[in-house]
Amino acid sequence: MEQKYLIDKDLDAGTLTIKEMAETDVSKFTVLHLESFPLDTVEAALAAGKEALVDMFRSNNFFPPEFSANTLAEGILSMFGEGAQDSLKIAFCDNDALESRKEEAQEALVTSEKELVEIDKLLEDDDDTVDSEPDAEV
Repeated sequence: MEQKYLIDKDLDAGTLTIKEMAETDVSKFTVLHLESFPLDTVEAALAAGKEALVDMFRSNNFFPPEFSANTLAEGILSMFGEGAQDSLKIAFCDNDALESRKEEAQEALVTSEKELVEIDKLLEDDDDTVDSEPDAEV
């Protein structure tokens, strides 16, 4: 699914607005969520770093996935740095983000399988001693 985030910095109103949009039909986008934040709150979060910025805009109502949240944070950082801009559009396809997650999961699976083989080798009984039978009761 194609997604867009429109970020607007309104100096007159003193707000930063994030508009989340998703493709509902071919080339037709619908607004899913609109959230505004006071600029002083955004600037305080910027000073604390990218993680603080993500924490600032994530809420119960607006909680983009990690890959989207990091992309949004990087975009917002660029809006306040050198060559500052008042608006920004971030567009991406969820499939691309999911594909990278799939590769990470496959790598983790291979690592887990190697660890299991190593554990199985530890559990193998390869000594030459005969296990003794417990004394039978008469």
